[in-house]
Amino acid sequence: MSGPEAWRALVEEFPGWVVEVKDEPDGASWCASRLVPPGHGGFLGVQADEAGLLRELLHEAAGIDARLALRDLAVELRKCGITATAYDTTLTATGPGGRTQMLTCRLGLFRWLAGGRVIGPIEDPLAAVDAVLASFGDRV
Repeated sequence: MSGPEAWRALVEEFPGWVVEVKDEPDGASWCASRLVPPGHGGFLGVQADEAGLLRELLHEAAGIDARLALRDLAVELRKCGITATAYDTTLTATGPGGRTQMLTCRLGLFRWLAGGRVIGPIEDPLAAVDAVLASFGDRV
């Protein structure tokens, strides 16, 4: 896949990124940019000489977003009295009575680790907090 089809696929796969292809004297330049996740300030830009490499770079950036989001979610859960530990790709949340829930984050979405059901976007960590608290039922 190349040209417009590759561009369209990248735009669909990585919402929130501005993806551009520029003609350069020595070939195409694939660029993507966006603001970093809320609360972390700044701007992120990546550039590659082909669509496949740009896709790899964007997946790396998504992994960084996920780690930051899981870390931030752990902080919010601790404020609610939940024991929460963020790892590279997962978060464990232990509520009263020792019941534990596990979450993950992929491509900007919090998900339950078991089954992969979507909890919500990383831009709304309080919705994820509510979901985790609700999963513990009356015991929180």
